[in-house]
Amino acid sequence: MNNVIVLSKDFAANESAVVDIKSRGLVNPLGVLTIQNKTGQSAQFLWQGDTFYNRENAGYFKEINNDLGVKVSHYEGFITVTNGGGKQYLEGALKQ
Repeated sequence: MNNVIVLSKDFAANESAVVDIKSRGLVNPLGVLTIQNKTGQSAQFLWQGDTFYNRENAGYFKEINNDLGVKVSHYEGFITVTNGGGKQYLEGALKQ
């Protein structure tokens, strides 16, 4: 399994960033998205692919744990990461 850094950014409070994972060749099954800040707190989201229609980019990231207060959404090969209420640097890695 490969770990691919998909996000590395200083976030303001409640700021969002969109990451294009489709153009990076990352498609179903995606695995686990792990986001960490500089103090070691983290959040993990498990990919839940579309098994009903078997569409390549359909599915969502289910929250496993979230010490950061971040939100993650997925739509057609794009991930939107929304920071919680405080300023922080976040790095996100996707394990396929």
